[in-house]
Amino acid sequence: MDNAAKRFDQICPECGGHDFVDDQAAGDLICKGCSLVVEAHCIDERSEWRTFADSDKAGSDPNRVGGPTNPLLQGGGLATVIGKTQGDGGASFALGRLNARTNQQDRVLMNAFGEISSMCRKLGLVEAIKDRACELYKEYKDLKSIRGRKAIAFYAACIYIACRLEGHPRTFKEINAVATEASKRDIARCFRAVLNEMQDTKGIPIDVGTIHASDYMRRFGSTLGLTHDDMRACVQIANSASPKDGRANGEVKDWDGRSPISVAAAIIYLISLTPRARQSGNIIDMRSIVQVTGVGDGTIAATCKELQAETVSLIPEWYFAGTKSSSKKRAAGSSHAGGSASRAPKKAREANA
Repeated sequence: MDNAAKRFDQICPECGGHDFVDDQAAGDLICKGCSLVVEAHCIDERSEWRTFADSDKAGSDPNRVGGPTNPLLQGGGLATVIGKTQGDGGASFALGRLNARTNQQDRVLMNAFGEISSMCRKLGLVEAIKDRACELYKEYKDLKSIRGRKAIAFYAACIYIACRLEGHPRTFKEINAVATEASKRDIARCFRAVLNEMQDTKGIPIDVGTIHASDYMRRFGSTLGLTHDDMRACVQIANSASPKDGRANGEVKDWDGRSPISVAAAIIYLISLTPRARQSGNIIDMRSIVQVTGVGDGTIAATCKELQAETVSLIPEWYFAGTKSSSKKRAAGSSHAGGSASRAPKKAREANA
């Protein structure tokens, strides 16, 4: 809800009324019930499309105001623009050139923010991630110059860090897809440089956390069209296969050396091989998983084979039973059926293994 709508969504302190009249000429908000001036001399924040001169009509943008304030720029981004005037002996041109020199720093930042916004838009990232990436770039550029290094790689590295800080990680391959001028090695090198140099200078480490296989499940599962139960099962398998807090007994599994995205892709492929997933009619083949996750089919097959060795302990019982995860329902079913309900999922899991 914008500020203009919020003005009418209030209660009159005098009579408790809800109906107001907006006097646009005076900028007052008046109560219909008691004529109390609730707000006076308000600024109209709506778009202004009126032109006041014939020369304005020829322009492509009839808006008479600039963009919104930006706290990352000097003076909030409210810079002065000097237009060119004919017949002044070139004075306006000289003033504009001097003004451009003084605003060079803001100009560089605005170009960088534009590139970051474009990359975030292509990746489908939310506004919070874009703002965090712009803040990271501004903080790093204030500490150290990036002259002589690829600026696009630093844009991509800041977006990668922002995604991890906001809990929506992206892979280097996904980031590199919108930053084709830089390689994955360049982005990874800039990622480490931003973390290390900001920690050395500011003394405060940037905790980007660790990436877990379950962080990718919702996004990959939604793109592949997994059902709700299939997606829940994938998340539970990911948490069981690679616990975020580590295994209590310190046991090491065969897939522990794999990257989280490889484990996530293998878990999705493992679920797609189960009889329940095939009976649903939504058959997901290897090619689709490779296309969505970006993991090679050989890596997926090898990781899935390692997971299949422990299918009995990884895949939850409720998934094979066709019911939601509820210990009470499983206990009631086993008591009425003489334990047959609890044995059936176990036999199914052993047969699948």
